[in-house]
Amino acid sequence: MLIAAAPVAPADINLSCSGGGSATKAIATQGFAFDSDGNTATATGTSLSSVGFADQVKVELPEGGEGRIRIPRVMLPPIRGGKDGWFTINDLVMTDKEIRGSVRINPTRSPKIRIDRITGNLNISGKVGTSNGDCQPFDPKTAERKF
Repeated sequence: MLIAAAPVAPADINLSCSGGGSATKAIATQGFAFDSDGNTATATGTSLSSVGFADQVKVELPEGGEGRIRIPRVMLPPIRGGKDGWFTINDLVMTDKEIRGSVRINPTRSPKIRIDRITGNLNISGKVGTSNGDCQPFDPKTAERKF
């Protein structure tokens, strides 16, 4: 007698990833000059700087739904999309070894995301900077509150 087991539906994946990285930030500087004849000049320049940070990343991958991620605020440029700090994960690929995709923050910023399902390592990299973290699964329905 052959007994067939019913297929088990994959569960939602919710991750909390602790780590840090470096964010690329634009720094504006202004200069002012004058000469002895009373002539004046002003100039404004912009340069890119790397700012270190430590933060958490949240990832939600609902079964049959659209994956989303909450990227550290320090990595976000002033002009950006998203909703309540969450961004859709585009080109989402999930295998038994990794989860990868990209996030469109604005028209010029789309960092790549990779989560190693064996080690739990998260990597976000792009023009916004880089972030690495260690991910732990959690169930938001049963997670205990700290306070």
